[in-house]
Amino acid sequence: MTIGAVLFGGLSWAGWALALFAVGVVAVWWAYRRIGLPTWDRALCLGLKIAALGMLALCLVEPLWSGQRVRPGANLFVILADQSRSLQIVDRGATEHRGNGLKQLLADEEAPWRVRLEQDFDVRPYVFDNRLQHVTSFATLTFDGSRTRLASVLHELKDRFRDRPLAGVLLLTDGHSEDGLPPDEELKWLPPIYPVPIGSASGLKDVSIAQVTTTTTAFEDAPVTVQAEVRSVGLAGEKVIARVRDETGAIAKTESQVLPAGDAPATFRFQLKPLKPGIAFYELEVRRADEDGEATVEATLANNKRLITVDRGAGPYRILYVSGRPNWEFKFLNRSIEDDEQIDLTAMIRIAKKEPKFEWRSRDGEATNPLFRGFDRTDEETERYDQPVIVRLNTATPEELRDGFPKTAEGLFPFHAVLLDDVEADFFTAEQQTLLERFVSERGGGLLMLGGQESFREGKYDRTPVGRMLPVYLDKGTTQTAGQGWRLALSREGWLQPWARLRSTETEEQVRLKQWPAFTTLNRIGNLKPGATVIAEAQDGSGQKQPALAVQRFGEGRCAALLIGDLWRAQLETAAKGEPLDDVGKAWRQMLRWLVADVPERTELRAVEADSQGLPLLRLEVRARDKDFQPRDNAGVTVQVVQPDGTTLEQPAEPSLREPGLYEAVIRSRQSGRYRASAELIDSEGKPGGSATTGWSFDPDATEFRSAAPDLRNLEELARKTGGEVVSPDGLDAFVRSLATREAPVTEATTSPLWHSPWLLMLVVGCLCGEWGVRRWRGLP
Repeated sequence: MTIGAVLFGGLSWAGWALALFAVGVVAVWWAYRRIGLPTWDRALCLGLKIAALGMLALCLVEPLWSGQRVRPGANLFVILADQSRSLQIVDRGATEHRGNGLKQLLADEEAPWRVRLEQDFDVRPYVFDNRLQHVTSFATLTFDGSRTRLASVLHELKDRFRDRPLAGVLLLTDGHSEDGLPPDEELKWLPPIYPVPIGSASGLKDVSIAQVTTTTTAFEDAPVTVQAEVRSVGLAGEKVIARVRDETGAIAKTESQVLPAGDAPATFRFQLKPLKPGIAFYELEVRRADEDGEATVEATLANNKRLITVDRGAGPYRILYVSGRPNWEFKFLNRSIEDDEQIDLTAMIRIAKKEPKFEWRSRDGEATNPLFRGFDRTDEETERYDQPVIVRLNTATPEELRDGFPKTAEGLFPFHAVLLDDVEADFFTAEQQTLLERFVSERGGGLLMLGGQESFREGKYDRTPVGRMLPVYLDKGTTQTAGQGWRLALSREGWLQPWARLRSTETEEQVRLKQWPAFTTLNRIGNLKPGATVIAEAQDGSGQKQPALAVQRFGEGRCAALLIGDLWRAQLETAAKGEPLDDVGKAWRQMLRWLVADVPERTELRAVEADSQGLPLLRLEVRARDKDFQPRDNAGVTVQVVQPDGTTLEQPAEPSLREPGLYEAVIRSRQSGRYRASAELIDSEGKPGGSATTGWSFDPDATEFRSAAPDLRNLEELARKTGGEVVSPDGLDAFVRSLATREAPVTEATTSPLWHSPWLLMLVVGCLCGEWGVRRWRGLP
């Protein structure tokens, strides 16, 4: 049997049928031969009568149509209904929300399309929001799901009906999905999906926050930038007001815009400066407003607010400043950051180099420097001639840095960054330079070398571990250049770095740079290393440019080279004029914040979404490191979470099998609002081993109601990629009737007699009546 072909069940009658047809044709031709009709009328009548005779002769051989259809009850068909909260939106002109319309469409089990669907398929009813759930009746729909995760639901549906004859999915939803659509590789294994859009965008008026991104920078005036995309339906050309409120409810920023036409979003950009470091929460609100500023009615207000979490780091960040001699640079640098709560500067300044060792002969047996005679030095070795004299400032403990630059990771790794100023490479031992390289590459610390008299090539850092880290080559180029008058300017990459700018606009920044004095000392280098970036350039009177500030990544940390040797000159001349020192001080603060921005702590806490069967779960990851910044596996970790209602959850974090030194705890976010979490470590001896904090916001309505209009584009793409089609609610009857003849996993062959069909009889009668009508029109019997 050929599928979709015409067969003949009475071929034994073919000869008789052909003979009778031939006799009939001859008789008709003989009858019309003498009739006085015009040629075209005679041909028309002759053709109609011969066609009728041909169809009657065809019926003698019993023509049959052979095809295939789904086997009744052998295939599964899923009705998948959305019960998320977004279906509570009321369309324009409707008296009930969208969910009630969906419920009425599915609750009537005697509807013609339901009856026909159940005759042909084994129908399985399911509902979904953030997970798939089987139901016995759609009368239980509640439309209280807080999150719609269509991709996760379809993945679960595929796994549940794996290797089973699933013919299709009738998906009734508004098209919004928090996790989008499944990847194309997974869509290929899904059955045809037939979306039924619920809701209408006709006449709808709504404004919503579509997307919010938060960027934290080292820019002092506005370290946090919030950018929001606001979309609208039916409100093009109208005014929208956006406000940012802090945790106390006070308005921090306000902006207004006119909504553009079409699908283009309105972009709001806010620059915020939190009052203190650490976790901070803000609320962004947008409202449609009239000329008086009063909010007007929208389809829903659930998508007009968004919670924002900002983490500026706890601080303070410790920076070790090492200088080979007292200089102006340290004076103004220290003055610039003395009031900065995020930066804690510890200094180690050499005030006298070590002298050649010799025997002191003034007294027998005396080997110490007589300058220190009379001092009580019972707790440390008295300074010798062959040791440098170093001053320590702002150390954490009296013992810190007592023996000079740290020789172990335990002494150096508590710092977040190291500044080297006017100190030669021989100041450090080979082991200390290797330790400094580990500090940057493994610990993730920052390194900044300033352009002093004994820095870079002058300090003989070429072919040393420190030189390998610098973003510039030291084996070529000239030595320091003085007296030419170098003017500072930002490079193309520098304009893109917020921490390198001190003004909000390019024009103001250029004016500021022109007001700075010319610098007279520059450490000139040969070339930049691959991957290094020039942030600022120094230009002399002839227009020649040399790098003035270059940066690069090195391992897990950052390295920078400030090649200007007398940056203090700008602060000194500003002070001489009686002007405030804010510009240069601000430049120092922003540069140092950038240097320590991504430096990891010994204990870190991060919240990561961990979706499990659609449940809103969060995985709190605690990374613990010892004093050498190696993973710590033998710690006890406890996590505390303060929920939006003020209650506290406490549970232990278990060691993870994925990574050494990683501890995990899983919690479920049930309440909407702000969450704060802290982690406490206890070492194997029962002593505190460190702590960390983090925060996040759980705001499911912001995503669930991000658009009031149905997402038809999403549904059309889903139908196209799975081989289905979008079906309107009014077209369900016709669609279900067509399913019986569509492709399905289990089908059966069918045949139907063409000769026994009413349309064939009507064609025969029609041809005969047409022939009679033409004859009567011409006045013939």
